[in-house]
Amino acid sequence: MKKYYLISILFALFFSCDDIPTSLLIGKWQLNTIEKNGVEIPVDTVWYNFQSVSVFAIQIYTPQLDTVYMNKGARKQVDNDLFIELESEAYLYLTDWDSASRSFTIEKVNRKNLVLLSKEGYIYSFIKF
Repeated sequence: MKKYYLISILFALFFSCDDIPTSLLIGKWQLNTIEKNGVEIPVDTVWYNFQSVSVFAIQIYTPQLDTVYMNKGARKQVDNDLFIELESEAYLYLTDWDSASRSFTIEKVNRKNLVLLSKEGYIYSFIKF
């Protein structure tokens, strides 16, 4: 009986936690849409790579040049807040980032989908690549 009681408590604690495990982000995510001011913009040429607990990379494909650009940096996650700092501002002109750092709130993450809300109010929807 004690065993079932302990399992019930652990189960309740696990599901009552609002924090998102950092491990769910690890992997390559393809950006599908960016929603700005209620308008959804399709995207299929940008990937966010969460390579470990603290390493991040962004890949941008330009079909006109048939070239992939990559910029790497660091990330920090505290609860549902995500902060990314790129090593340089190279290739930012190919994105909607206005500086090498960006803050997000993780709205949703599971094994297949990721939704990030930028501090500017944009919604970024990804699928696991």
